[in-house]
Amino acid sequence: MSAWSRHHRSGGFGIHSPYAYQFVRNVWRQRLPYYAYGGIHQLIDTIKQSTTRQQRREMDLISEREARLLFRVTNFFNPQSILQAGASTGVESVAMMEVGHNSRLYLYDPDIEQKALAVRVLQTQLERIDCYDNIDVAVNEMLEGSDSPMMALLNTPVKDEAVKRLLDAQCVVVLRNLNRDKLMTQLFDTCRQDMTKGQTYTNDKIAILNPHPKLQREDFLLWL
Repeated sequence: MSAWSRHHRSGGFGIHSPYAYQFVRNVWRQRLPYYAYGGIHQLIDTIKQSTTRQQRREMDLISEREARLLFRVTNFFNPQSILQAGASTGVESVAMMEVGHNSRLYLYDPDIEQKALAVRVLQTQLERIDCYDNIDVAVNEMLEGSDSPMMALLNTPVKDEAVKRLLDAQCVVVLRNLNRDKLMTQLFDTCRQDMTKGQTYTNDKIAILNPHPKLQREDFLLWL
C-alpha cells in the first residue's frame, strides 16, 4: 500500500498544492533529458569500471538516478552558493556545479585529503571551491557572503544547529543516505518536526527540504 501510494503521488495525483504539483511533475519525476546527463553518466561509468561494488559502497558513489535528480533540483532553484557536507566521490559536486558556472561550492569534509578520487574529480573546479574542516565556519561563510537562493547537500550528518541555521536562512537542504545511515534519518525527522513552513519530498533514500515561508507546511512521500 505504501509503494502504491508513493507511486500514485509521484505522478501528481492527490497533490493539491500547485507548487508541489509542479515540483513533483517537472523536477522530481521529470523524464526529459538534460544537457548534463551525458557527462554525469560518463563520470559515474568511469568510476564503476575502475572499482568494485564494495569499494563503490565504501566511497559512497551516488547512483546515476540520484545524480540526475540532484542536477534537476539545482537547476530548478539555481543557487549561486552551495554548501556540501561530505565530499563523497565528487560526482554530486560536479552535478550541482554544472548548472551555473558562476556558482560557488562551500565543501565541508575534514578528510578531503584522504579522498584521492574526489580530489581528482574536482580538480578542474578548484577555483570555485572553498574547503573547510569545520561545519560552523562553512555555514557562517556561506550565509555571510551569499544572497538567496542557496542550497545545501548533506552526504553525511552534521549538527542539528547547523541545519537549522540553513533552513532559517531559507536555504534548500538535500539529505542523502537516509536508508544507510540512521543519523541521517534522525536528522531528517528533526528537521521536519522543527519546520513550521515549507515542504519536504522524500523516497526514504534522499530528501529535499524547501523552507520557503510562503509555502504551506506539507510532507510528500514519493517514488523516484
